[in-house]
Amino acid sequence: MPAKKFKIIITVLFFCSLKLFSFEGITFEEKEITDKKIYLNSNISGVTQAYDEYNITAPFDGEVTILLTSLFDIVKTSQTVIKMVSGEVGALLKTGKDENEKKEILKRWKGMFNYSDITIPEKGIVTKIYVKQNSFVNRGDKLITIARKMRVIAKNDEKIYVNLEKGLEGIIEDSRLGKYKITLTDFIPKDKYYYQLLFDFEDIPEIKVGEMVRGVMMIAQRKSARIIPNSDIIEYNGKKYILIEFEPGIITENETEVYSFKLNYLKMNSENNKEKK
Repeated sequence: MPAKKFKIIITVLFFCSLKLFSFEGITFEEKEITDKKIYLNSNISGVTQAYDEYNITAPFDGEVTILLTSLFDIVKTSQTVIKMVSGEVGALLKTGKDENEKKEILKRWKGMFNYSDITIPEKGIVTKIYVKQNSFVNRGDKLITIARKMRVIAKNDEKIYVNLEKGLEGIIEDSRLGKYKITLTDFIPKDKYYYQLLFDFEDIPEIKVGEMVRGVMMIAQRKSARIIPNSDIIEYNGKKYILIEFEPGIITENETEVYSFKLNYLKMNSENNKEKK
């Protein structure tokens, strides 16, 4: 005997007899699960920080004759940041009264000595400078420190109701600072719905270390998502349910096959809640 199609109310995760509910003061409103695009973003704000540092040291005993960089400069691979000469050459160059005389000395002694260029092995940000022009250094002394990366130590400015995961992308955008891509590398829960967020820049930006920045974190997006209002959800033992219509399959005296679910569901309305409103 073919089963008749009819509506039976169940919860999504378990069968629940309507006898469990007291119908006194409760009414039901039939509604439909809608399909729509959904984009979940959060505004963020924070401070830039340079990290993952390495040191450049003196390759020999000598004098720093020219310093070509400043603190927090962005330096490129193979860029010359310091010119050095050996201690003996440094003493000879000191006899020159100005740069032109020093160049003449180098020209006369060409082939015997010259400036040694100290270059950058990897692009980064100058975070420390240990020497000044005309400083004498020993082999192995620190000259400058370079940070390979820059990140944003941030917080979300809006509540986040979903679980975060590493790898989420975002944008730092400012009419003054420009627009830069960032990636979430770590997060620490703080107050409810709020986090401390660590973002790496895709590339070292033209932004100062310690700069206050603002942007957006893209948390999730769906081209097609089934949506219901939060107020229609029934919460029980930490789980979420809705009373949804289903298509029955085989029916016996005591059991019914759940063949498929439909998009209609019932919202429970309490008369007591209406009176309070």
